Amino acid sequence: MASGRRWLAGPVAAALLLLTGLATPTGPAAAADAEPKFSFDLTGTTIALGVQKKRVHLRMTNLTDETPSVVQFNVYSDELDWLNKASLNWPEGGGSGECDGDTPGWYCQFSSAVHPELLPAPGATVDLPIDIRVREDQEPYEGRFRIEAAMSWGTDVEWIKSSKWFTLRLVDEPEADLSVVAPDVTQSVRIGAGGRLEPAGTLKPGESGAVRYRVVNHGRKAVSGVKATLRLPAGVTFTRPPKECVIDDNGRSAECTYDTLALAPAEQDTDPNDGIHSAVELHNLVLVSADTKAPVTLDGATVRVEGLTAEPLAARSGPERTELPVNAVAVPAADVDASDNEDGFAVVVAASGGDGGDDGGNGGGGGLPVTGSQVGLIAGAGLALVLGGGLMLLVARRRNRLPFVG
Repeated sequence: MASGRRWLAGPVAAALLLLTGLATPTGPAAAADAEPKFSFDLTGTTIALGVQKKRVHLRMTNLTDETPSVVQFNVYSDELDWLNKASLNWPEGGGSGECDGDTPGWYCQFSSAVHPELLPAPGATVDLPIDIRVREDQEPYEGRFRIEAAMSWGTDVEWIKSSKWFTLRLVDEPEADLSVVAPDVTQSVRIGAGGRLEPAGTLKPGESGAVRYRVVNHGRKAVSGVKATLRLPAGVTFTRPPKECVIDDNGRSAECTYDTLALAPAEQDTDPNDGIHSAVELHNLVLVSADTKAPVTLDGATVRVEGLTAEPLAARSGPERTELPVNAVAVPAADVDASDNEDGFAVVVAASGGDGGDDGGNGGGGGLPVTGSQVGLIAGAGLALVLGGGLMLLVARRRNRLPFVG
């Protein structure tokens, strides 16, 4: 998928970033533009008292038919009592680009020269992690913060920017708090040794890919199961569904009920070998129609999760969960913040011919038609998930060190 635009070499890009003020947390100057070229949102900013850290995701959607050359976002905690109550931090371990600044105001940026894998393809959404660190959790609290996001296309570094206010709430609700993140589907997959899925290049018409989504419990109570509802765009259908999933007649909707998939609060997830987990990654195989005209981004797909029957977990030495009895059914559990229980994703289909490389169709830039409602998420490369049921348990570990520079 050729972009039709020349990307900057590393030294030239770095010089332009400095000249345009990108490397300062004051934010870039914006260019006037009649039509919006991107959108962004942040969900999941309600936290139960007693939770020390919660990871949320800034979702930036590219509304154009070309990949931007530079992206930046700034986070400002303008209210003075933030230093005593809570702070927003760029994530430890990366994932949001190159970041700098301090607690009251910091920024992250990435470009075609620095972390190009984060740049959102046409019609796609990049999911950028932000960590909320709670410093004082003795009583409920509400405070505002501001995020300014900006994108630039081509070599002129002419910024398009937007700014929004968001509210952080600490609430006295000791319940579960699930979130879900679903990357775009950009890679075709094949079944390798041991039944594992292996990436097989960019996804093309007539090939199979995998919808992957991670579910995390950020709350104070456990859930004894998880229900996931998935919707696919036209031209894409589910294939080889696990036994926990029911597929509708047109093959584009799935309801998957994992009655005994218990997710504990993160504070209980301290030993990777004890069988207690606060996060899980699932996948469902999908098939792109052979009649699809590519390259194209098929967006508008969603995945929504809810917890089932929140119950405190027994001590780690207690028995493992078993199947529900025949006279019992799982019921929805209370959720502290349901705003992050749903995520959108896109299916990015490359044109047939050649191997398409392994960049998920993102490195080539623009010229990619977009269909649907303009939601999705940039996918990371490398799939290694178990096929039968598509479930891989991940340990969500907590860290105390802040990533800020002085």
